[in-house]
Amino acid sequence: MKMTIVTDGAGDVIAAVQGHDLTEERDGLKAGVSFGPGHQLHRVEVDDNMAVISDVGEYVRQLKAAIAPQP
Repeated sequence: MKMTIVTDGAGDVIAAVQGHDLTEERDGLKAGVSFGPGHQLHRVEVDDNMAVISDVGEYVRQLKAAIAPQP
């Protein structure tokens, strides 16, 4: 599953959105999501099980693992 994970200047996760497209257009209206200076977008692939995780701590742990530098 594609996800966009947003971190702040300290590297803390502040948002996660399913998909990589942060804009939508429907019926002549266009909406988008934007983030301020210092925020970083990480477009990653994650396991499909992310959609069904109900434990917030586990969800954040997996988000952090998805954006962690790979050795």
